[in-house]
Amino acid sequence: MDLARYAELFRTEAREHLAGIDEALTRLADGGSRADIDALFRATHTIKGMAAAMGYASVESLSHAIESLLDFVRSGSATIARADLVALLFDATDALSSHVDDAVEGRPHAPVSPALRQRLEIESRPAPTPVPTEETADGVSEMSPKRTRETMRHARIDLRHLDALLDLTGELVIARDRLLRAAEATGDRAVLAASQDAAKLVARLQEEVLQARMVPVGQVFDRFPRLVRDVARELGKPVHFVMQGRDLALDRSMLDAIVDPVVHLLRNAVDHGFETVEARAAAGKPPTGKLVLRAARERDALVLTVSDDGRGIDREHVRARAIVERRLHPSVTTLSDEELVKLLAQPGFTTATAVTALSGRGVGIDVVANRVRALGGALEVSSTLGAGTRFTLRLPMTLAIVRALLVEVGGRAYAVPAAHVVEALELDDVARHVEQGREAISWRTGRLPLVRLRRVFGASPSDDAGAQLLVVESAGRRVACKVDALLGQQDIVVKPFDAVRGGTALFSGTTILGDGSPALIVDVGSLT
Repeated sequence: MDLARYAELFRTEAREHLAGIDEALTRLADGGSRADIDALFRATHTIKGMAAAMGYASVESLSHAIESLLDFVRSGSATIARADLVALLFDATDALSSHVDDAVEGRPHAPVSPALRQRLEIESRPAPTPVPTEETADGVSEMSPKRTRETMRHARIDLRHLDALLDLTGELVIARDRLLRAAEATGDRAVLAASQDAAKLVARLQEEVLQARMVPVGQVFDRFPRLVRDVARELGKPVHFVMQGRDLALDRSMLDAIVDPVVHLLRNAVDHGFETVEARAAAGKPPTGKLVLRAARERDALVLTVSDDGRGIDREHVRARAIVERRLHPSVTTLSDEELVKLLAQPGFTTATAVTALSGRGVGIDVVANRVRALGGALEVSSTLGAGTRFTLRLPMTLAIVRALLVEVGGRAYAVPAAHVVEALELDDVARHVEQGREAISWRTGRLPLVRLRRVFGASPSDDAGAQLLVVESAGRRVACKVDALLGQQDIVVKPFDAVRGGTALFSGTTILGDGSPALIVDVGSLT
């Protein structure tokens, strides 16, 4: 049997178990329970068995050494509460992860550190009387027919196949719209009925493909406790890390895309956000800082927040630094939240006084802002000096197919994501005003800024006869956009859009319409 064909499957399963090990060790570092020790043992035992079946001797050997230590702990002969023992298991898990990659890719693996191997052997002793657990001698629970049946309902699929299937479905959506237009043009009722039936099937296929790509954000979130723990230990800052919304389902492509921005924000919070233990004590705060990562859904948007109860951002220090670096005019005396995030996101801007391994080069928030913008989202920040900081990322739930309202501006079609559209109305039906040199309209119980999209997009101006208004919302802010005409709604396939770096970010992507013509997707956040 050719085992090489199963190598990637082995790596995928091994990584899932390694992620579970990291999660359990992080809980044990904070106290944990016997259930966490049992989870560690099961995961390590499973990796050992899989490695043996694949002939990966180095992975099997190291897994066995870790398993022996865990068995010794389970027997009651050692306590996992020892910080040095938890640290040893973290180091051993890191080494095991490297050996898994080396084995799968056929590379000569680096030998296990003699010191690590010796420490594992010293800490491991045969357990005199194993403590009864739910497991049998081979580590498999005797409970689990219902569980077996549930497991059989799932299959592991290479993500490349799902990506290809989504791309094909997207092209099919475009072809569906063209087919419907052509069928309507023929006037043949039979052709129109058949095309409408096909359109319904395409819609169902699209929904099923998107659902197949949805996974809980916990699959990515579960790697962050280890990251926070390591950075906090390196900096000597005790941190209590809380994750909320782990069960929220998200498109796999978006889930992969948010990893780097969240990593930057978490590291930034521990490094810049939290004071030293002494400084927190002087400020009357508990010695352990609280860091919260939260995922939530608001309408059709994903909202990620990273908040801390640290020192907060000193706006005056940021303002002074920006003036010295000629990023801000000296006449500016205060910074709003919007102005603050724009400064922090500028390339090379940093408030750190020295470069360290973690920060000081001015690339953290810059990377986050550019990545979020490329994903069609927006970055917000709110901060109170002495009380803490909250970064908010507002992102689409999927990068693939979204519902959009098509509008005409200057003779061209543009797509506005429907999730941001509040209302459409006639310009002639509303009262207009000029406030401090800016146009506004009366809307419901208040006034909204009026944005003329012809002017924003660089098209020639036109009169207001027959113009339409689109009230859009992003990050809690609303504006009324003047457009020439509303063309209707449709599902659009989002294609990447590379804007000029440093230029005005007006568009978040492109799409192909049913008639085969291209259209830019408006970044509503840039208008509000």
